[in-house]
Order: sequence, then structure tokens, then C-alpha cells
Amino acid sequence: MQGPTPIERFFRGDLKLAQLRVLVALADLGQVTRVASAFHVTQPAISKQLAQIERALGVAVAQRVGNRLEFTAVGQVIVDCGREVLRRLELAQRDVGALAAGLGGRVSVGAVVTVPQAMLTDAVRVFNRRAPAAALCFVEATLDRLLRMLEDGDLDVAVGRNRVAGAYAQGAHLAQQVLGREAFVFVVGSGHPLAAPGRAADWADLAGFRWITPLHGSPAYATLAQAWEEHGLVPPQGNVESSSLALNLSLLQSGDYVSILPDSLARRHVLRGRMRVLPLPALEPLGEIVAYWRNDAAAPATDLFVACLEEAASPLLAEPAQVHSKSL
Repeated sequence: MQGPTPIERFFRGDLKLAQLRVLVALADLGQVTRVASAFHVTQPAISKQLAQIERALGVAVAQRVGNRLEFTAVGQVIVDCGREVLRRLELAQRDVGALAAGLGGRVSVGAVVTVPQAMLTDAVRVFNRRAPAAALCFVEATLDRLLRMLEDGDLDVAVGRNRVAGAYAQGAHLAQQVLGREAFVFVVGSGHPLAAPGRAADWADLAGFRWITPLHGSPAYATLAQAWEEHGLVPPQGNVESSSLALNLSLLQSGDYVSILPDSLARRHVLRGRMRVLPLPALEPLGEIVAYWRNDAAAPATDLFVACLEEAASPLLAEPAQVHSKSL
């Protein structure tokens, strides 16, 4: 009976976690000297680890190109898988740590309607896994209301679309963390005059059309009003101010309104033929997704939920927000 090959033996038992960490660090830093410094060991110790891996596998995983190391196809496969293994181990460490701490209590979370639902769902799911004894309460409201609830102690964490500055942030000891970025784009329904095939659109073309806007006085409304002013646009009478996403989508699909939506949400409706994304620059301040909490009143469960939000939102930081100039 034929025994296992060197590659099979390597993955079944010879591969050590420390070797994966070295390979991933080599991919990130590119030089043995830098990796040795990062791990607080000598350069020969890192070279020895690399040689042991190649000897066990029976194939090369890296080659020197000048002062740098470049991975072979085999090495790149191991590095890519190694990143995922290390990431999963880190998540397991967080889960085990939270469970061992026996976190309980209650966390109140609020978000504006335009925060990606998938991100919130993932954050809640991870939080429930790590703190099964903790209760969670969720509310949806405008950012100004959520911030008042934070100030009054009725909310532990809020998620919105604007960074907060000025007296409120100082008075409430407000902590803020940018979770991710997603373009906030201008949209019209598929039956809108600006949605006609081949029809270009710029700011001047928006004159005379009614808008669906955030509630007057909210940070999001102020951001949109600033964009109007910068482009010399005076919206007509008869605009609709609404914080109801369901109402806004229904009005967009059935009337001659212009509005703003997160890119991921808008593109789902574009794919269904229900609306068009206008070729206008995104609203930059609304592109960020921000978590807020009071750093003078944070509890362990609150800190854990913020960490879960950051983890769930990490894909949003992978690429900068993009503006799409064409409808799909």
C-alpha cells in the first residue's frame, strides 16, 4: 500500500501555525529582514522556517528577486489559504474570549434606514454568537434622533451616515468610528423623464423636478442642501421629506421624483428595471458609515457590539466608494 506523499504529510501534520504566520508576513512585508524584525527573531531563523517548509513539501514556495521574496504559484496558494486560516482563528479567539467572559446585560442599538442591512444582520448574528446571554434592542430612526437618544442614555450604539463635530460631540463624550464607505448616489424611477434610454443628465437637468429628501434639520438633509447650493439648484415646491425607506422606494418607482440612495440598494433596483442611477458625483459626507457611542458610559457588551460592527463592515473598507455613471 502506497504511503502518503510529502504534500499530504505536510498538510496532515507537518504544517505548523507559526509557519503560516511567517509565510503570510513574508507576503505582506516582502523581505526576510523585515519579517525577522516583526517577529523579534534573527534573519537566519526566518530563512530556516522557509527552508523547512520547502523541504517538507518537496517544492519551492518562494524565490529571491533582488532584495525581495516572490512566491511561486505553490507558495501563493498556501499564503492565500493561510490568510483565511489565520482570520478564522482570530474570529474563534474573539468568540471564545467573549463566551469565557460571560458577557450579559442589554445593548440598545439604533441605525438610520440607509445603513446596509446585511452589515447590521451580520453584526447582530456575530454578537449573539459571542454573547448569547446578552439581550439586544434595535430601533430605526433619523441620525439626529439617535444622537439625542445616545445623549439621554436611551441608546448604547448608533450607526449613521455623518461624522459628528462641534459642541454635541464634546459635550456627550461621543466616540466615533468609520465602519466603511459606500457611495450615496442620485436616483430616479425607471419611468422618470431623466431615465429615458440614452438620456444624459447633469445638475441643470434636475431643475423643476420634485425631490424625496431626508427630514429637514437632519445631517443628511444639510448635506443634500449644501450640494444644491453648490450647484445653484433651487428645488421646487412640493418636495417630500421622509425617513421611510419603503415609502421613498414606492414614490420613486411611481412618480417623477429625484432622490438619493446608497449605491448597493440603488443597484438592486436598477437590476430589476425599477430605477436609474444618475451620472452625478456621489455625496461624499454621506458615503461613510459611522458608529457612535458614548465613551464615558461604555460597557463590555457595548464594546463587543462595536467590534462586531467593525468586523461585519470590513468588506466595505476594501475598496473606496465608486460613482457609477451608467445605469445597469
